[in-house]
Amino acid sequence: MARKLPARDYRLAVDVGNTQTVLGLFDGTVFLKHWRLATRKDITVDEIVLWLRGLVVPFILEGAQGVVRPALASVVPAQDGPWIAALSEVFGREPRLLDYRDCGGLKLDYEIPSQIGADRLANVLGAQALGIHEGIVVDFGTATTFDIFSGNVYYGGVICPGLQSGLRSLTQNAAKLAETELRWPAGAVGRTTDEALRIGILAGSVGTVEHLIKAILSERAMRKPVILATGGLAHWLKGRAPSLRRFEPDLTLIGINHLLSTPPTAARKAKRP
Repeated sequence: MARKLPARDYRLAVDVGNTQTVLGLFDGTVFLKHWRLATRKDITVDEIVLWLRGLVVPFILEGAQGVVRPALASVVPAQDGPWIAALSEVFGREPRLLDYRDCGGLKLDYEIPSQIGADRLANVLGAQALGIHEGIVVDFGTATTFDIFSGNVYYGGVICPGLQSGLRSLTQNAAKLAETELRWPAGAVGRTTDEALRIGILAGSVGTVEHLIKAILSERAMRKPVILATGGLAHWLKGRAPSLRRFEPDLTLIGINHLLSTPPTAARKAKRP
């Protein structure tokens, strides 16, 4: 007789970003494994199904049996349909979609809530899942974003060019600037064009982060704010920006997973057409 494996509360959090798509597998709130894929705007349902069956399903079958509850946060609208269809096909249930209409009970103190990126809402949900009740999440990705929250209220934030995208924009639009790799410079004065670029992008980002955090905290009174850094490029500022003391690389996935621990809003209880 085959050994019966224990059932688990498997959850798959999918974060579709502009550059990368990250999948995180959880057992309840326990993070198990993640996968990173390049985001392609022309990806098909069949290709996503192959990814899921080739990467995620074998890992689940090795661990224990149990259904998988998926949740999706996407900032690439063209990807929503293919991912919803593929997740539904592979796991037999439609994913919970994180956006302004269903954001884990967050109250959005924002002029046009539909403009808030799902990743930004996920970051705040992730902070709450970690027991952080007020503060600022700084996400270093394609863009560098600052999101401010207190209690259960999302107040908005700031969007800046990301480290890599800022560097790429300069080198693509200035004839005499060649693209260079990110690397911390030795000083504050560049003796070559490459050094000058790296100082401007990296050291300049430290100044931007420190200035904006100071301005946000002076404008928005908070008792014990926590400044939390996340994103694929956050490690470049680790130990460099004094305000950034806590780093959580998987914060967005934690927030998407946390959505599954909250009841859906009335607008999402009805089946999506």
